[in-house]
Amino acid sequence: MAELKNIIETAKGKGTFKTLLKAAETLKLTEKYSNEGPYTVFAPVEAAFEAIPDEVVDESFDDHDYLMGIITYHVVEGKYTTEDLRKIDTLETISGKALKISSNGDIKVDAAKIIDADIECSNGILHAIEDILIP
Repeated sequence: MAELKNIIETAKGKGTFKTLLKAAETLKLTEKYSNEGPYTVFAPVEAAFEAIPDEVVDESFDDHDYLMGIITYHVVEGKYTTEDLRKIDTLETISGKALKISSNGDIKVDAAKIIDADIECSNGILHAIEDILIP
């Protein structure tokens, strides 16, 4: 069995989280999410950013406080698999705000459906989601 990679390496290897990784790099969070944990990351896939005009994305990257608020709303301390998520209805993010968890067939985090679940990492777990979570 292959050795697990950390959250950042795993996300890079997937190739579907380019904008999310760019945000982590912009905010100098790559070392934290490479070495600390465990964390559960609800990671928007690249398609989630397509509906947002490029200038809005660029403005978000220029406003580091705003961007940090968005990023930290996608991360929870601890490791939560889909099996765990089916048993709870809220999770507190590292931003201190609560995410609503629902499962009736598909698992949703707020309104975003998990589309690739339980991506194991050495320091946590990733769940790819179809939309960006807005606090």
